[in-house]
Amino acid sequence: MSDFHFGYLLPTRGVVVQADGGPTDGAPILALAEKAEDLGLDSVWIGDSVLAKPRLESFTTWAAVLAATKKVQVGTAVMLAALRHPIMLAQSLATLDCLFPGRVIPGLGVGRPDLKVEFETLGVPLNERARRFSETVEIVKLLMKESKAGYAGKYFSFQDIELEPRPQTPGGPPIWISSNLVDSGLRRVAQFADGWITNSITADLYRQCWEKILAFADEAGRSGIEEISQCLYVTMNINPDGAKAEKECGDFLSAYYHKPFEEVRKQLLVIVGDGAQVEKQLRGYSEAGARVFVVRFAGGSQEEQLDNFVSELLPRFS
Repeated sequence: MSDFHFGYLLPTRGVVVQADGGPTDGAPILALAEKAEDLGLDSVWIGDSVLAKPRLESFTTWAAVLAATKKVQVGTAVMLAALRHPIMLAQSLATLDCLFPGRVIPGLGVGRPDLKVEFETLGVPLNERARRFSETVEIVKLLMKESKAGYAGKYFSFQDIELEPRPQTPGGPPIWISSNLVDSGLRRVAQFADGWITNSITADLYRQCWEKILAFADEAGRSGIEEISQCLYVTMNINPDGAKAEKECGDFLSAYYHKPFEEVRKQLLVIVGDGAQVEKQLRGYSEAGARVFVVRFAGGSQEEQLDNFVSELLPRFS
């Protein structure tokens, strides 16, 4: 049994882009999820956005993917939790956990400053999103744990709420929180998270983040932080022909972000090459503590990338 967990990010934005303003065909998403499961991956993942980067709506797709598969875990990488009312979010997560116990991983994130239009159109001032996010996470965890609960915060307050259905998983599904090298975000991980998601662009930055998480957890008096899941989100193109992998990934990301590939690489963790090249880079992160890898394929066909991933990389981590 491998010590590592490998997940695949479904292209829920890609199918919308391909529709080019017309009706979107969501069937490929379910087919890819089934393929990933058949190939032996541990999980599949869904992104989240509404206006900034339109994609299939997250909760609807989440439930459909869980129903289309049998055993893989299904998570979000990452859901913009501050866009949801925390009580509604908690009820949705509890419902998923009742229907598919043990298979739900809510990965939650604050969201970037360039999402101003999305947040403010949906009624969340951009400068409030982080504090709303923290309250949301606190409330979700509280409502999952307690059969009757109250809360008094700056943005949300309630008394004697009895939220049903109750989750199958004691305390609800594990909450994973994303953060790179930002103290406020790493404090949230240290205080609240059952898992940490990062796309730190070097293994050294990854180590710095983890050391800060440990220190912040110690300050907060939280024990057991060393046991939480450590997850690396990585954009990848893997191919036996390393030059082809580089070109496919570069062409895709340059068009996607409207900037040169080398500029993208300064802001986003991107790994390209054949199996040996990809393994070498991932090993640096695994030596720093990463055990979960969520892979977003950039360039080439998703089916080919999945096949290459399983044949070129997975045996190296077995």
